[in-house]
Amino acid sequence: MSITICTVSGKGGTGKSTVSSGLAIAAAELGKKVLLVDLDCGLRCLDMMFGIDDKIVFDLSDALRDMNLSKTVYRAKKYSNIFIVPAPAKNEKIDFINLRTLLHSAKFEYDYIILDFPAGLDFDNYSVFTDALFLIVSGADSVSVKDAGIISAGIVSDKPPRLIINRFDLDMLKANMINDIDAVIDNSATQLIGIVPGDSELLLLNTRNSLNPKGRALKAFTRIIRRISGEDVRLPKLKKI
Repeated sequence: MSITICTVSGKGGTGKSTVSSGLAIAAAELGKKVLLVDLDCGLRCLDMMFGIDDKIVFDLSDALRDMNLSKTVYRAKKYSNIFIVPAPAKNEKIDFINLRTLLHSAKFEYDYIILDFPAGLDFDNYSVFTDALFLIVSGADSVSVKDAGIISAGIVSDKPPRLIINRFDLDMLKANMINDIDAVIDNSATQLIGIVPGDSELLLLNTRNSLNPKGRALKAFTRIIRRISGEDVRLPKLKKI
Protein backbone atom coordinates (compact mmCIF):
# COMPACT_ATOMS: atom_id res chain seq x y z
CA MET A 1 0.00 0.00 0.00
CA SER A 2 1.39 3.38 -1.00
CA ILE A 3 1.90 6.56 0.99
CA THR A 4 -0.23 9.46 -0.24
CA ILE A 5 1.33 12.91 0.08
CA CYS A 6 -0.56 16.17 -0.51
CA THR A 7 1.64 19.22 -1.03
CA VAL A 8 -0.19 22.43 -0.23
CA SER A 9 0.47 26.11 0.38
CA GLY A 10 -1.54 29.20 1.21
CA LYS A 11 0.06 31.72 -1.10
CA GLY A 12 1.40 31.08 -4.57
CA GLY A 13 5.11 31.21 -5.31
CA THR A 14 6.36 29.13 -2.39
CA GLY A 15 7.78 26.54 -4.79
CA LYS A 16 5.24 23.85 -4.02
CA SER A 17 5.42 22.17 -7.44
CA THR A 18 9.21 22.15 -7.30
CA VAL A 19 9.00 20.51 -3.87
CA SER A 20 6.55 17.92 -5.23
CA SER A 21 8.96 17.18 -8.07
CA GLY A 22 11.96 17.02 -5.75
CA LEU A 23 10.23 14.58 -3.43
CA ALA A 24 9.29 12.40 -6.40
CA ILE A 25 12.89 12.38 -7.63
CA ALA A 26 14.22 11.58 -4.16
CA ALA A 27 11.82 8.66 -3.81
CA ALA A 28 12.70 7.43 -7.30
CA GLU A 29 16.42 7.58 -6.52
CA LEU A 30 15.69 5.34 -3.52
CA GLY A 31 14.16 2.79 -5.88
CA LYS A 32 10.51 3.67 -5.27
CA LYS A 33 7.77 3.94 -7.87
CA VAL A 34 6.02 7.32 -7.79
CA LEU A 35 2.77 8.69 -9.22
CA LEU A 36 2.77 12.48 -9.37
CA VAL A 37 -0.65 14.10 -9.93
CA ASP A 38 -0.84 17.74 -11.02
CA LEU A 39 -4.03 19.40 -9.72
CA ASP A 40 -3.29 22.96 -10.81
CA CYS A 41 -5.83 23.27 -13.62
CA GLY A 42 -4.88 25.79 -16.29
CA LEU A 43 -1.45 26.34 -14.74
CA ARG A 44 0.08 22.90 -14.91
CA CYS A 45 3.87 22.68 -14.84
CA LEU A 46 4.88 19.19 -13.70
CA ASP A 47 4.85 18.02 -17.33
CA MET A 48 7.48 20.67 -18.13
CA MET A 49 9.59 19.80 -15.12
CA PHE A 50 9.83 16.20 -16.26
CA GLY A 51 10.20 16.87 -19.99
CA ILE A 52 6.91 15.41 -21.21
CA ASP A 53 5.00 18.60 -22.10
CA ASP A 54 5.24 17.84 -25.83
CA LYS A 55 3.74 14.36 -25.33
CA ILE A 56 0.52 15.30 -23.53
CA VAL A 57 -2.63 14.13 -25.31
CA PHE A 58 -4.85 13.18 -22.36
CA ASP A 59 -4.97 14.72 -18.91
CA LEU A 60 -6.67 14.33 -15.54
CA SER A 61 -10.03 15.48 -16.86
CA ASP A 62 -10.03 12.54 -19.31
CA ALA A 63 -9.14 10.12 -16.52
CA LEU A 64 -11.99 11.41 -14.35
CA ARG A 65 -14.47 11.29 -17.21
CA ASP A 66 -13.65 7.65 -18.01
CA MET A 67 -12.64 6.71 -14.43
CA ASN A 68 -9.52 5.18 -15.91
CA LEU A 69 -5.97 6.38 -15.26
CA SER A 70 -4.15 4.25 -17.80
CA LYS A 71 -4.11 6.58 -20.82
CA THR A 72 -3.32 9.69 -18.76
CA VAL A 73 -0.16 8.44 -17.03
CA TYR A 74 3.12 9.56 -18.62
CA ARG A 75 6.59 8.32 -17.71
CA ALA A 76 9.14 11.04 -16.85
CA LYS A 77 11.78 11.71 -19.47
CA LYS A 78 14.78 10.93 -17.24
CA TYR A 79 13.31 8.79 -14.45
CA SER A 80 11.87 5.40 -15.35
CA ASN A 81 9.95 5.05 -12.08
CA ILE A 82 8.26 8.48 -11.97
CA PHE A 83 4.85 8.74 -13.65
CA ILE A 84 2.90 11.98 -14.10
CA VAL A 85 -0.80 12.67 -14.50
CA PRO A 86 -1.01 16.20 -15.99
CA ALA A 87 -3.65 18.68 -14.90
CA PRO A 88 -6.20 19.89 -17.45
CA ALA A 89 -4.80 22.63 -19.67
CA LYS A 90 -7.91 24.72 -19.04
CA ASN A 91 -9.20 25.91 -15.69
CA GLU A 92 -11.96 23.51 -14.75
CA LYS A 93 -13.46 21.97 -11.64
CA ILE A 94 -12.05 18.66 -10.41
CA ASP A 95 -14.37 16.18 -8.74
CA PHE A 96 -12.19 15.22 -5.76
CA ILE A 97 -14.51 12.45 -4.59
CA ASN A 98 -14.10 10.74 -7.96
CA LEU A 99 -10.37 11.47 -7.84
CA ARG A 100 -10.08 9.59 -4.55
CA THR A 101 -11.92 6.64 -6.08
CA LEU A 102 -9.76 6.80 -9.21
CA LEU A 103 -6.56 6.69 -7.17
CA HIS A 104 -7.64 3.78 -4.97
CA SER A 105 -6.30 1.08 -7.29
CA ALA A 106 -3.09 3.07 -7.83
CA LYS A 107 -2.27 2.62 -4.14
CA PHE A 108 -1.37 -0.98 -4.89
CA GLU A 109 0.84 -0.11 -7.88
CA TYR A 110 2.90 2.82 -6.58
CA ASP A 111 4.99 3.33 -3.47
CA TYR A 112 4.18 7.03 -3.31
CA ILE A 113 1.28 9.05 -4.71
CA ILE A 114 2.03 12.78 -4.59
CA LEU A 115 -0.85 15.20 -5.16
CA ASP A 116 0.33 18.69 -6.08
CA PHE A 117 -2.54 20.97 -5.05
CA PRO A 118 -2.93 24.53 -6.33
CA ALA A 119 -2.19 27.29 -3.84
CA GLY A 120 -5.11 28.35 -1.66
CA LEU A 121 -7.32 27.28 1.19
CA ASP A 122 -9.10 24.31 -0.42
CA PHE A 123 -10.17 22.71 2.86
CA ASP A 124 -13.20 20.95 1.37
CA ASN A 125 -10.97 19.27 -1.19
CA TYR A 126 -8.25 18.51 1.36
CA SER A 127 -10.82 16.74 3.54
CA VAL A 128 -11.34 14.09 0.87
CA PHE A 129 -7.88 12.70 1.60
CA THR A 130 -8.05 12.09 5.35
CA ASP A 131 -5.52 9.25 5.11
CA ALA A 132 -2.89 11.41 3.39
CA LEU A 133 0.13 13.17 4.81
CA PHE A 134 -0.20 16.91 4.16
CA LEU A 135 3.06 18.76 3.61
CA ILE A 136 2.68 22.52 3.93
CA VAL A 137 5.29 24.32 1.82
CA SER A 138 6.29 27.71 3.17
CA GLY A 139 9.04 30.24 2.87
CA ALA A 140 10.57 31.74 6.01
CA ASP A 141 8.91 35.11 5.33
CA SER A 142 6.12 36.27 7.62
CA VAL A 143 3.32 36.10 5.00
CA SER A 144 4.08 32.49 4.03
CA VAL A 145 4.37 31.47 7.66
CA LYS A 146 1.02 33.07 8.53
CA ASP A 147 -0.65 31.23 5.65
CA ALA A 148 1.00 27.97 6.70
CA GLY A 149 -0.53 28.34 10.15
CA ILE A 150 -4.00 28.93 8.69
CA ILE A 151 -3.73 25.84 6.52
CA SER A 152 -2.37 23.70 9.35
CA ALA A 153 -5.29 24.63 11.58
CA GLY A 154 -7.85 23.81 8.88
CA ILE A 155 -6.59 20.40 7.73
CA VAL A 156 -8.52 17.36 8.94
CA SER A 157 -6.42 14.22 8.51
CA ASP A 158 -5.47 11.03 10.30
CA LYS A 159 -1.89 12.30 10.26
CA PRO A 160 -0.81 15.71 11.56
CA PRO A 161 0.38 18.03 8.77
CA ARG A 162 4.09 18.70 8.55
CA LEU A 163 6.01 21.77 7.47
CA ILE A 164 8.63 22.15 4.73
CA ILE A 165 10.60 25.39 4.78
CA ASN A 166 11.53 25.99 1.16
CA ARG A 167 14.17 28.22 -0.44
CA PHE A 168 16.06 28.61 2.81
CA ASP A 169 18.85 31.20 2.59
CA LEU A 170 21.34 31.30 5.46
CA ASP A 171 22.67 34.71 4.42
CA MET A 172 19.18 36.21 4.62
CA LEU A 173 18.73 34.66 8.04
CA LYS A 174 22.02 36.16 9.26
CA ALA A 175 20.90 39.55 7.92
CA ASN A 176 17.59 39.22 9.84
CA MET A 177 15.67 39.41 6.57
CA ILE A 178 13.67 36.23 7.30
CA ASN A 179 12.37 34.49 10.42
CA ASP A 180 14.61 32.02 12.19
CA ILE A 181 13.63 28.35 12.08
CA ASP A 182 12.17 28.22 15.59
CA ALA A 183 10.00 31.26 14.87
CA VAL A 184 8.70 29.71 11.65
CA ILE A 185 7.77 26.51 13.49
CA ASP A 186 6.15 28.36 16.38
CA ASN A 187 4.19 30.80 14.22
CA SER A 188 2.95 28.12 11.84
CA ALA A 189 2.14 25.78 14.74
CA THR A 190 3.30 22.89 12.56
CA GLN A 191 6.00 20.33 13.16
CA LEU A 192 8.94 20.64 10.80
CA ILE A 193 9.78 17.74 8.50
CA GLY A 194 12.50 19.35 6.41
CA ILE A 195 14.28 22.39 5.05
CA VAL A 196 15.07 22.80 1.34
CA PRO A 197 17.85 25.23 0.35
CA GLY A 198 17.41 28.05 -2.13
CA ASP A 199 19.43 26.10 -4.66
CA SER A 200 19.74 27.61 -8.15
CA GLU A 201 19.62 24.06 -9.54
CA LEU A 202 15.91 23.92 -8.73
CA LEU A 203 15.30 26.85 -11.07
CA LEU A 204 16.71 24.76 -13.92
CA LEU A 205 14.44 21.77 -13.38
CA ASN A 206 12.18 22.94 -16.22
CA THR A 207 15.07 22.65 -18.69
CA ARG A 208 17.21 19.87 -17.24
CA ASN A 209 14.30 17.66 -16.11
CA SER A 210 16.47 16.15 -13.39
CA LEU A 211 18.40 16.96 -10.22
CA ASN A 212 22.07 16.35 -9.47
CA PRO A 213 22.22 13.18 -7.32
CA LYS A 214 24.97 14.80 -5.22
CA GLY A 215 23.42 18.28 -5.09
CA ARG A 216 22.19 20.02 -1.94
CA ALA A 217 18.58 20.11 -3.10
CA LEU A 218 18.23 16.39 -3.73
CA LYS A 219 19.96 15.60 -0.45
CA ALA A 220 17.39 17.75 1.33
CA PHE A 221 14.48 16.03 -0.43
CA THR A 222 15.96 12.62 0.32
CA ARG A 223 16.12 13.43 4.02
CA ILE A 224 12.43 14.35 3.90
CA ILE A 225 11.40 11.17 2.08
CA ARG A 226 13.37 9.05 4.52
CA ARG A 227 11.62 10.76 7.43
CA ILE A 228 8.24 10.15 5.80
CA SER A 229 9.11 6.46 5.48
CA GLY A 230 9.75 6.32 9.22
CA GLU A 231 13.52 6.75 9.46
CA ASP A 232 15.07 8.91 12.16
CA VAL A 233 17.05 11.41 10.09
CA ARG A 234 18.52 14.34 11.95
CA LEU A 235 18.41 17.87 10.59
CA PRO A 236 21.93 18.97 9.60
CA LYS A 237 23.44 22.23 10.76
CA LEU A 238 21.92 25.14 8.86
CA LYS A 239 25.15 25.91 7.02
CA LYS A 240 25.10 22.39 5.55
CA ILE A 241 21.52 22.42 4.30
